[in-house]
Amino acid sequence: MDVIGIIGVAAGSVAIPLAAVSTSTSVVGISQGVSAQQKGAGAGAGAGDAAEADKADPRLAKFNLIAQCSPQPSAGSSALKLVNGKIVVLRKGRLFLDAADPDYRIFSDGHPFSGFYLDYPAGKKPMGLVSTISRDPPELNWIYADDDTLELKYGNKTASVNHIHGPWDWTPDQRGLTLEEWEGFVALEESPGVWGLYYDQDDDHLSTSGIAGNRRVVECSLQRRLE
Repeated sequence: MDVIGIIGVAAGSVAIPLAAVSTSTSVVGISQGVSAQQKGAGAGAGAGDAAEADKADPRLAKFNLIAQCSPQPSAGSSALKLVNGKIVVLRKGRLFLDAADPDYRIFSDGHPFSGFYLDYPAGKKPMGLVSTISRDPPELNWIYADDDTLELKYGNKTASVNHIHGPWDWTPDQRGLTLEEWEGFVALEESPGVWGLYYDQDDDHLSTSGIAGNRRVVECSLQRRLE
């Protein structure tokens, strides 16, 4: 990967350095999107007022994600305990759940979700969602649901544009993550102790699609925790 520069992008009151790489235009596109969104927030205001509007824009506030589960007939208490309170991590192009305490994590290569909302640069420009995908370089990618497998994934615009890339949003209390206007997320136990995140598009715990098979599925809410 040929790193050709570092771009500083102000997201709310937090400066996020982005590594611009020759093999991907995602970083440049995202940085331009942040700039445009911030200009929109400050439209019609003076320089000082615009800067304050940028900092106050709640969509640009960075947050982590934590899975929360309520009792459900289809999931046993042991499965709920394995999912509830876990954090969302990114690894190998997908989103998984892992322990909040680094000493108990099963993925040594997992990167904790650290993202914010941003207009997606395609079509009707729905509200998109981005996250850092590594610490070095601190690159941003789009979060999306695979249209075929329903896995929650991350990638650049090319990887995400033909899948379910939005609209992302939050619940009325601004705590829960939503996709296509509802909290349709489930965790699927892909192997013992490994829980992948999926978009339950048909609201049937992945049964119609046949993705779940005989594996355990737990419905969960992905709660925002501001950094």
